Amino acid sequence: MKWCVIKNDDWEKIINKVLACDVLVIGSPTYYYDVCGQIKNFIDRTYSLYHDRKLAGRQGVTVAVQAQKGATRTIQTLEGILSTHEFSSLGSVKGNGYHAGDVLSDKEALEKAKKVGNKIGSLVKSCKV
Repeated sequence: MKWCVIKNDDWEKIINKVLACDVLVIGSPTYYYDVCGQIKNFIDRTYSLYHDRKLAGRQGVTVAVQAQKGATRTIQTLEGILSTHEFSSLGSVKGNGYHAGDVLSDKEALEKAKKVGNKIGSLVKSCKV
């Protein structure tokens, strides 16, 4: 199997959890109108799995939080990685907040998160039958 050549970190542990999932929820704070550096590193390291389509067939949800603006681009980047790896999208959630907990005041984001969560719940519930 093709695998990221960087060793001695948590990559194997993390990507094995992704490989085992049916639904991946991937999110990022918005920094400079896009994903944070840690998520960009994650995205780049999934390239080793791309050619063999190791992540294909799963479902995904994208999440972004912004202080004022830029979350749309963050969602586009996250949806791009899901699309590249042939995930089916279950939706996305954009929230507003700067300090810890601020997003809890974003009623629209909370409602959207609830809808997406219910979609995931019904999918998981139907899989267990």
